[in-house]
Amino acid sequence: MIFIAKHGTRNWATAILFLTGSFVFAACGSSDRGSVEVSSAEKGELQEKAAGRTGTIRFLEPSNGSRFHSDETVKFSVQYDKKLPVPDSVAIYADSEAREVLDSGQTVWTWDLRQERLGIRRISVRGYREGRVEQEGQIRIVILSATLPVQYGYRVVRSYPHDREAYTQGLIYDKGFIYESTGQYGQSSLRKVDLETGEVLNMLRLSDDLFAEGICLYNNRIIQLTWTSRVGFVYDKESFRLINKIHYPTQGWGLTTNGTDLIMSDGTQIIYFLEPDYFTELHRIEVYDHRDQVNDLNELEYIRGEIWANVYQTDLIVRIDPKTGRVTGVIDLAGLLPARYQHPRLDVLNGIAWDSENDRLFVTGKMWPLLFEIELVEKTP
Repeated sequence: MIFIAKHGTRNWATAILFLTGSFVFAACGSSDRGSVEVSSAEKGELQEKAAGRTGTIRFLEPSNGSRFHSDETVKFSVQYDKKLPVPDSVAIYADSEAREVLDSGQTVWTWDLRQERLGIRRISVRGYREGRVEQEGQIRIVILSATLPVQYGYRVVRSYPHDREAYTQGLIYDKGFIYESTGQYGQSSLRKVDLETGEVLNMLRLSDDLFAEGICLYNNRIIQLTWTSRVGFVYDKESFRLINKIHYPTQGWGLTTNGTDLIMSDGTQIIYFLEPDYFTELHRIEVYDHRDQVNDLNELEYIRGEIWANVYQTDLIVRIDPKTGRVTGVIDLAGLLPARYQHPRLDVLNGIAWDSENDRLFVTGKMWPLLFEIELVEKTP
C-alpha cells in the first residue's frame, strides 16, 4: 500500500493507491504469473451465494485471482452442487455480459482472451432448472497484456515560453493557440495562451473552493473538470462563457475526446468513456502492461487512435489501446527540462497537446517555464 498526495504536500486527504506490482517496462523472461490480492472471505473456493439461491457451483480451475496474458486460451472447469439435480442449462457471464451457454451436464469450457479487455474480469456461472437460477458460482481472473510496450525517448524540436506560475492540469492545442487548465485551490483557471510568446490572451478564474483539472475541446466548446468537487464546466471556446455544468461520481483528473465520446481518467488505472452531453458512462477500460495495472493516469490526449496519458509523479507518458487498455508504448521524458530552468516551486511533468494538422506534439509540466515541441525516438531493445 502506497500513500501518494495527488498535488504535492498540501493539507488535503491523501489518496490511497493499491499497487499489486512495480511499474516496470523491462522485458521479462517468464510469464510473471501471480494472483490478485483477495479478502479472507474470497479465499479458498470464493463461491459468492446470492440471497435466495439454493446451491453453489464450485470452480475447480482456474483458481480465484489467477493471472493470464491476453494471447492465452483459458480452460475453466466447474463442479455442480452435489445436493441438487444437474442443471437443465448453464450460462457463462463475463462482467455480467452473457458469453456462452453450456449443455446440460457440461463442466469444462475454454475462453480465448485475444480480443478481450484487460484487467480484472468476473466470471460467473449460473445453473438453471425450469427457468430459474438454482445454483451459481463466481471467480475473478486478471488479464495482462501479452506484448511488451515499445520504449521511446525524445528529441526536442523547439521550446516556447510558459508561465512558471501555471500549475498545468490540462493542455489543448487549437489553431495556433494553447488552451490550458491550471490547478490549486484559489489559483485555478482556464486560459487561452499564445503559443509563440506564452502571453495569456484570455483567462477565467474559478471559485477558490475548486481545484481545476483536465480539459478537452468538443464541438467548439471547452469542457473542464475539477478534482474532488465532482463537477465540471462547459464553456464557449471563444468567450469562456459558461454554458453548462456536468457532474460525475469520481475524481476528475484528465480529459480528452476521440471526436465522439469524452474520455476521462480519475487517477487510478481506469479510463471512462462518457456521453458528451450528459456525461453518462458508456463503458470503461482498465490499463495494463505485461506485468500489472498502470495506476496514476493523469492528463490525457487522443493521438492517432490511441490514448496518451501522463503517469503522475513520473517522467513517463503511456500510449494506450482504447479498445483493450493495453499499454502499447512508454515515452520516457527524463531530463526534458534543463537544470538551469529549474526552481524551488517546480513540479512534475504534466500536459500533452497535439497539433493534428501539422503532426506536432507539445508537452510541459506544472510550473515549468517552458513548453516543448518534441519528436519521439524509438529506443533500441
